[in-house]
Amino acid sequence: QEGRGTTIQIRLPLTLAIIDGFLTTVGDTHYVAPLESVVECIETPEACRAAGERGNGYFDLRGEVLPYVDLRRHFRTRGSAPARQSMVIVRTDRTKVGLLVDRLLGQHQTVIKPLSRVFQQLRGIAGSTILGSGEVALVLDVNALVAGVHHNVNKGATAR
Repeated sequence: QEGRGTTIQIRLPLTLAIIDGFLTTVGDTHYVAPLESVVECIETPEACRAAGERGNGYFDLRGEVLPYVDLRRHFRTRGSAPARQSMVIVRTDRTKVGLLVDRLLGQHQTVIKPLSRVFQQLRGIAGSTILGSGEVALVLDVNALVAGVHHNVNKGATAR
């Protein structure tokens, strides 16, 4: 009948948020960086490939010296890195940093789910999401990663 219809309400928990993200992989683990923090993606600079076991340091990006973190070493991912890796340059309010990853998979709209209490102490992880394939991806907390990189790089520089 005219003037009558159906009303549907969907209630989502406040802990769920949808963001545009940039999907990457390191080993068998998927990571999503918030797209608003991604500046650019580049081929891994030679200085980073030659760094060996250090896992973080600095590199020259067109005359700008930036810190970087190897996510494989940061999150202790098993296995060896592929011959060709990529660098995702991310930004915070204060600085930029490079994140060394195995593969770039592109833009991905992400529903962030909070981590359980067991995993909340993980530095650099903001939450998780389920991909269309059913696999879990971890959402990166770029600010925490950048803070950790600055702390670790500076600590390493003073120890030398």
